[in-house]
Amino acid sequence: MSLKRTLKEKFGYDVSGLDNWKDNTLPNITADLVETSNFLSTLTLEEGVKGTREIALLEADIALKAKANCAPSPDGSTILTGVDLTTKPLYMGIEFCNEDLNKKMTQVLNALGMKMQEGQLPAPLETILMAYLTKVLQKKSNRLVWLGDTTSLNPDLVHFNGLVKLLKTNVDVLETPTVFATITSSNGYSAAKEVYKTIPAEVFDGQIPVALYTGRTEALAILEQYNVANPYSTVLPTEVGGSLEFPLPLFGIMVKTDPALNGLNEIFALPLSLTFLGVDSREDENFDIKFDSYNEKLKAETSFRLGTQIVWGKYFVRLNK
Repeated sequence: MSLKRTLKEKFGYDVSGLDNWKDNTLPNITADLVETSNFLSTLTLEEGVKGTREIALLEADIALKAKANCAPSPDGSTILTGVDLTTKPLYMGIEFCNEDLNKKMTQVLNALGMKMQEGQLPAPLETILMAYLTKVLQKKSNRLVWLGDTTSLNPDLVHFNGLVKLLKTNVDVLETPTVFATITSSNGYSAAKEVYKTIPAEVFDGQIPVALYTGRTEALAILEQYNVANPYSTVLPTEVGGSLEFPLPLFGIMVKTDPALNGLNEIFALPLSLTFLGVDSREDENFDIKFDSYNEKLKAETSFRLGTQIVWGKYFVRLNK
């Protein structure tokens, strides 16, 4: 009996093409993790951040003067952000024995929206496992970027401080004039409108992309307050990658939901070019499928670096709570 047939019969799936418990590095994960994410793909991506790197954006106030004679003198003040972006090394892996994989493969395929025809897998086994792990990783990374807190008791969120904590602890971030302890169908639109009106004019004058981010429950409250008051000009949301999107009525700025913010009673105005996502160098990221023929186990694992940071908090807005 051939080795290939033996492996397939013992394991239930054809794993003979995989290296024996040796790195079988597949393409890097940046494209799958970040570029296909509805939220992470909108942030300013900094690649090759190993540890800490300064984000040195330039902001200058330069006087406009008449040019006299041949000796104009420079006049202005220059400010560099001087904010550090730190990435943390992260890892995710899962191990399957023969029976585990046989039991879980249907669940994995269902999660990916794939169907097996007449007992045949719809794609190579390593491709299916990579897609499944990346899908789980994307969800966890998205939550970490939003909800990360180094004091958290949740092991998924303790790696670094995410955007919610950064925005709530940065003294320069602007707050709405009104206190909104809870967002309801009676004040949702009012809260979003105040967040919009608190955004500094420089953000719009500088053509900096900006959007309002909130949870699905809060977004529905925004729509309900407005639509009830304006039954002849109702606004309907659009489903985009599991999130709701719609222009804020009368103002046009996009309201976008993220699952990580649902139920938090928060609305944030994010200038996206000033919101940074740090990742490792693409060549140093990896996704590996390994096969242990002795123990008849498959291991799928990935390692990468991730971090987030904002610069110039004075251009961000949060609800006053």
